[in-house]
Amino acid sequence: MKSKHDIQLELLQEIDEICSENDLKYIFVGNNAFNAYVNHTIRNNFAHVSVAMTLGDINRFCDIVEKQNDPNRYVEGMFNNPKYVRLYVSYGNENTTDYHMISLDNNLHHGINVRIYPIIKSFDLDGNKIEVMDSRISKEYKLRKFLNKKVVNKKYTPIRLGISLADTVYDVSGFRKKYPEKIFDNIFIDKWEDIQKYSKVQIGKNIINTRYFKEITKCQVDNLELNYPKDTKNYFKQIYGRDIEDVNVVLKSERINAIVDTEISYKTILSETKDLLDEIRSTHEELVWGRFKVRKEKECVDRVWNLVQMTSAQIYYIDFFEEKIDYLLSLDLNDEAQFEEMEIVLNPVIRRLEMYANRGMTFSIDEKTDSLIRKFLLLNGNENLIDRMDEIKKHEYFVE
Repeated sequence: MKSKHDIQLELLQEIDEICSENDLKYIFVGNNAFNAYVNHTIRNNFAHVSVAMTLGDINRFCDIVEKQNDPNRYVEGMFNNPKYVRLYVSYGNENTTDYHMISLDNNLHHGINVRIYPIIKSFDLDGNKIEVMDSRISKEYKLRKFLNKKVVNKKYTPIRLGISLADTVYDVSGFRKKYPEKIFDNIFIDKWEDIQKYSKVQIGKNIINTRYFKEITKCQVDNLELNYPKDTKNYFKQIYGRDIEDVNVVLKSERINAIVDTEISYKTILSETKDLLDEIRSTHEELVWGRFKVRKEKECVDRVWNLVQMTSAQIYYIDFFEEKIDYLLSLDLNDEAQFEEMEIVLNPVIRRLEMYANRGMTFSIDEKTDSLIRKFLLLNGNENLIDRMDEIKKHEYFVE
């Protein structure tokens, strides 16, 4: 019986062959690529197996796979599944299963697969950061993730209906079809030679200097030779921040909440275990909702306790400054010694105001003291704290 790693190695070999035969370029990436470079195998690690290509080569790769019309293989991404959320494309084995029992999504395929990440613009040749995900695209990405959720438990039927309604509106509005066009045009690189038009690019969460993409070499991984940047050691040094000899290879264990089978198709398994899976998800949803309620209750208790502590501090400083404010107002802030004297007195209360501002709270002492503190903060260049307290006061999250 084949292992999951056997299937992944077969897929990697097929990717390498298709790319070699059709002048497409890729590199092996991710934590598993580093592990494979150091240990020459992926069999000791259950982390995701991933490669990276430019968007143009990904599109050509997917066209080739689809034209082969092999019933045992699939490619899936936004280009053929409008409800697909992830930026990467999955290339997988149709007759296997790798299915997360809890995380529901609208993916059409759930076989053992290799992820193909598109290479993303990051910095131009002058070293300027390229803002590829503006606020509108970022918000729409979060909306798509939310609409991708499925709710099974009958207790939460209103939530399920609400998500379904929002999903329908998103479909009818046409935004779902327009989304891929917006992000493809904005953030991805089309051709491998175009990588050199930028000083740095992004793969997954890693920002990488483009000089490492000028030359590619082959490295032994199990029974295969896979593509890596030629200056491999320095490439990984940039990613991990130190020489590879000093990097601990983090090996990921097998997931306990996934159904994995190398001989039975996910379609067969999901149809035969539907009732059991629904029961598991229903129980999980109740646990999540229970944790959410407990967390919210704790947040309420924490807010009340913070309010009690802040009110106690407010009462203390009202009494404290009642005796000192007239003397403090008489000090000349242009005199270094008198300024330092005032600094010693005001710093404790300013630290308190800073602490509570970080918690979205603030308090007032009295008109004279408040005015003096603001003047002192301005002289010290701490306009940020003033702005934050003013913003909090607009929402009346403070004690009178």
